[in-house]
Amino acid sequence: MTTLLMRMRAPMMSWGDHSRFTIRDTRREPTKSAVIGLLCAALGRPRWEPVDDLAALKMGVRVDREGVMLCDYHTVMDSIRSSGKPGDTVLSDRYYMADADYLVGLEGDRSLLETLNIALESPCWQLYFGRKSFIPSCPIGIGIVDSELVTALQQHSNLSKKPKHPPELRYVLEVENGLDTRRDVPLDWQKRLFGSRCVETKYLEVVTCISPN
Repeated sequence: MTTLLMRMRAPMMSWGDHSRFTIRDTRREPTKSAVIGLLCAALGRPRWEPVDDLAALKMGVRVDREGVMLCDYHTVMDSIRSSGKPGDTVLSDRYYMADADYLVGLEGDRSLLETLNIALESPCWQLYFGRKSFIPSCPIGIGIVDSELVTALQQHSNLSKKPKHPPELRYVLEVENGLDTRRDVPLDWQKRLFGSRCVETKYLEVVTCISPN
């Protein structure tokens, strides 16, 4: 098995998966649609191209720093309707995660993961976490390891600068069947169609510390 590791850290990040209209939510960890969207930006893959190859990758997240969920109250005046006519003032609540730090892993075909790793080192388009103003505070790509997803996430060192690291960290792992269903698998960007996947949350010990590449 081969796994691509990525670090997602920024002062602010937003991971919405069922936002509609004036309430823009966020998950407490990266969604699969957000990660695939970021990879499409790195590859320079436009919205009309398929993402089946990326959606087939198995994803897991280790939360190195939980962060704090905050909310902005937005007022947009002089809005424009889809018809092009002037609209009303739009009020919205927009949630985001502050001061969080994640280790994200993707397991799958090695040649595809190598292509993604190269793209992250020299992205075609700007990379951001949910909103264009939420840019990474460190390089995203860590590298490829010859391990299955869970092992790769467990064995990589915790780089989050905490006064004291907890003995266990929270993991959100993609599984074949489970009670926690997330509708965050992109099927068609232009039509905003998404499929479902199952995830399982575990608290696991970081077994060893491996120096980053």
